[in-house]
Amino acid sequence: MPAQPATILGYTFLNTALLRQALTHPSFVNESRESGLSDYQRLEFLGDAVLSLCLADLLTQRFPELPEGDLSRLRASLVDQPRLADVASELGIAQHVLLGRGEEQDGGRDKPSILSDVLEAVLGAIYRDGGFAAVQSVVQEVYTPLLDQAGNGAPLNDPKSELQEWLAAQRQPTPTYQLIGEVGPPHDRLFSVAVSLAGKVIGEGEGRSKKAAQQEAAKTALQRLHSR
Repeated sequence: MPAQPATILGYTFLNTALLRQALTHPSFVNESRESGLSDYQRLEFLGDAVLSLCLADLLTQRFPELPEGDLSRLRASLVDQPRLADVASELGIAQHVLLGRGEEQDGGRDKPSILSDVLEAVLGAIYRDGGFAAVQSVVQEVYTPLLDQAGNGAPLNDPKSELQEWLAAQRQPTPTYQLIGEVGPPHDRLFSVAVSLAGKVIGEGEGRSKKAAQQEAAKTALQRLHSR
């Protein structure tokens, strides 16, 4: 079972039971003999609304000239499932999720649907534990790099998507990703991934999940390709 933290996303919980609930997948509850367990679904419902409000507040402050339609589209791009899953992977949340044995074997720790739900549940738990100011501070810290990108006119696509689009524009084949190493205990793995083009490695990366490692590999590949 993964070690359960008291601090996550830079926030330390007073009520650690809230955090444990936010990290508990329904499959773990179904397989556990522990009484009184609750999964993250109710906190995920709350966190979805909290994140939407936090981002609406941040976006209206950060981009005072943008019309409502543009603000809505920008917020939607920041809270869709792939984006949330990528953020959760990059922040190392996956290693702490409590999964049932079957879901674990099915690769649940890397599933975007689970990662996005858990991130929202954690934000809902922070709101319950510390109030709006606490969760707003966390959201601002997590999303500032993406808001900086948007403010500079840079695309918000993740590195994997950017790499694939760049290669397609150059009439190059689709890149392939291969796991080349993993170290550490099951609850705290570090994965290494290589991305190749036509059989030649063009980038490598590490991460706390396979998805995060793939993103890092794609980022390295983009840097190398753009520097040619």
